[in-house]
Amino acid sequence: MAHSMPPENLNSHILAVLGLPLLDRLLQLEILFERCTVRQIQEIYPLIVHSIFGINGNVLGWGLRTTTMENAPHYFNRLQHFFGVNGVWMHVCHRLLSETTKFDIDINLLPRKFIGMLQAGPMFYADLINIDPLKHQVSTLSLNTFDFYIFHFVLYALQPLHTINPIAMQIHNERSKTIYQLLAAEYLDNFLPQFPDATIEPANFCGSVKAPQQIPAQSLQPQRQLRYLKLPSSYRNGNGQGGVVSNSGNTSPQSADGSGAGGRAYTWRSESVLYFFVDIWLRYDIESEHHLPSSDFVRGVRTLIKQIHFFANAARVDHSSMSTLRKASLTMAKARIYAFLCSLIDRWPLDSSLSVVLELWLSYIQPWRYTMATNNNRTMGIYYEPPISNSFDGFIIDNLIVYTHIFMQLLPRFERLDYSVYRNAYMLHRLAKTFAQHDLFDRLQRFERLHSGNAYGFDSPQRQVNMMNKSHNSSYNAQWNPLVSSNIPKLFSEPMHSQIQSFLYVISMARNSVLSDIRALRREISERQRSEGYMKNLFKKLFGESTQDELTLRELSRIPEVLRQCIDAFCRIFSVDAGSLSMHETLPVEPSPPASPSGQNFSFFNSDDCLDTSKLTPHQMSLNASNMQPTVDPALLPVQSNEIRPLIRLLHLISELINNNYGSRIEAFYARQDFFGKLSRQLLNGPMTEKWFENCDGNVDIYEKQLPARLSLRPLGSVSALFMMALALIFGYLWCGVAPVGLIILCLLFLTYYMLMAALS
Repeated sequence: MAHSMPPENLNSHILAVLGLPLLDRLLQLEILFERCTVRQIQEIYPLIVHSIFGINGNVLGWGLRTTTMENAPHYFNRLQHFFGVNGVWMHVCHRLLSETTKFDIDINLLPRKFIGMLQAGPMFYADLINIDPLKHQVSTLSLNTFDFYIFHFVLYALQPLHTINPIAMQIHNERSKTIYQLLAAEYLDNFLPQFPDATIEPANFCGSVKAPQQIPAQSLQPQRQLRYLKLPSSYRNGNGQGGVVSNSGNTSPQSADGSGAGGRAYTWRSESVLYFFVDIWLRYDIESEHHLPSSDFVRGVRTLIKQIHFFANAARVDHSSMSTLRKASLTMAKARIYAFLCSLIDRWPLDSSLSVVLELWLSYIQPWRYTMATNNNRTMGIYYEPPISNSFDGFIIDNLIVYTHIFMQLLPRFERLDYSVYRNAYMLHRLAKTFAQHDLFDRLQRFERLHSGNAYGFDSPQRQVNMMNKSHNSSYNAQWNPLVSSNIPKLFSEPMHSQIQSFLYVISMARNSVLSDIRALRREISERQRSEGYMKNLFKKLFGESTQDELTLRELSRIPEVLRQCIDAFCRIFSVDAGSLSMHETLPVEPSPPASPSGQNFSFFNSDDCLDTSKLTPHQMSLNASNMQPTVDPALLPVQSNEIRPLIRLLHLISELINNNYGSRIEAFYARQDFFGKLSRQLLNGPMTEKWFENCDGNVDIYEKQLPARLSLRPLGSVSALFMMALALIFGYLWCGVAPVGLIILCLLFLTYYMLMAALS
């Protein structure tokens, strides 16, 4: 039972609680929620929400977008328990629904495109907006406790934290999974359920819901007579996944249900989650914002798209009041996704981070991967490629330009990628594999041939981008130019066929270049191994040590086969003669214009350290840029397949502790010129300059960090090293009756070997 706290103490107490460390803060809030009445919690509720998301204070808030299982596992688990759908916070949000109190949000603090959409008067927000009587414009939004929290949760993803916080920048570059992403996926899965009989949690709460709306909702399409594909009606018969029925996009979900308020009592939370996520995230103003969105935001949008597919694909088997909302969800996403993707691709850096944008697009255009049947086959642990049934023909028709024109927009960017990087080659493989599956490209070719317009009602894709992405009023009241453009580029056309041939030739040449690099690297490694001697190579193999060149060779060796599969797939899709694309190892790479100085030793500065502008040619600048490669501390390389992840992390922590406490002594030993210095240079990692790239504002910057001599215990975490230790322990037990004796003998053998190598160096 709640025990009332004096009002004069409540405000000071909540400010003190919000200033505590995170774990203490969560514990004290749980105690406070139990002690306070509903009215008292209402008073402090906005303060807590603002603190969570860093409004009018620390922009990081409670660190939902910087906390991962890797960097703070205890915080991660505690936040998940607190904010989960069955957590303390969500129960508090639903507990406050018993009161009619609303919380206002000034719309001037909201994104520009979202404000423009509100000014157009969309029906869903009709009972949420407040009109300024003097200006006759929307001034505030009035939201209940649940909507207030979800609204702020969605807005929090738009903050460019990766530009101001090092941890957020690291998450942006490494694409780690934050607690925010986990909670977003949990909320979407709960409130937009995949299964019709799923229970939306929390299930047991009493409170008022939004009033049922009996008038039609706003149109989700432009106010202009639409032009549809002239296809047989059989394409759309029985289609519950590909698109919605003709009037579902213009009718509010709750009005179609006969139960009225009873139906909306069940669906209103799902409505709020769907509208807030789609209207805010897919209206991110990529062109006008100074900063690009973070990669974790793009991955969040992908999670939203996947869940909408799951949600919409169950419409045929759902006969509850949720059915109409399921049908409308895909139409809502379709109205925004094309312009969103086009703007994102135009500004995204041309490197392997493009994969997050590619995966978002591929998730949207493959709704057949997100059905109940597909999910059931995946949970059984078998590899399953879902077929493209005829029920998805309507979706492909309605989204034809999302398939074809996005592909054509990506093609020049893929042509400029560096395919000596495996992640870039794998991106191309994902694209080829998607369009080569089953008879997708046959459907696209067939539907494009019959194309005489599209379900968006736009005369051309470019007009859609211009109108949908730049208009303040978006798709609610856009005015259209009656002129019709018939010159729409086609994916399956002669000009595109020639472009594909040219593209495949570039990929073939890149493959031959990688094969040449592999041969050269193998020669270098072989020569170095011969110079190091048999014993040193044997000990390296026993300990599982790998040089940077060996790791590079291992990655490069995977690329030629991946590129060959891509070339074969594109040849099948676009009917290109593979014989015209030679893929033999002996084929020379494309000749490049000669440069007087070598690429590795070239400098734009003369002997007096002054900039020589005569060397600043575009060709030489491109050559100089292509020679820049990231250099990573070997101790920070990704965990390999022959290493044990928890042990590697533990050894890294121990190494860091030793280096931090005894770094100066380690450097002094490494610099000595006597025998101990030589021995130290055999055992320690030498000084190096670490270089890495960071994406910021659409530009790629290179950063450097000087690393001193340091200890690395990572070799002890390999499977081979552990196996050798186990053999030594068994030998010691069998020979001396004491297992550690074998380990001591093994250590002495290795020490003797390194002392011998030091004496000979």
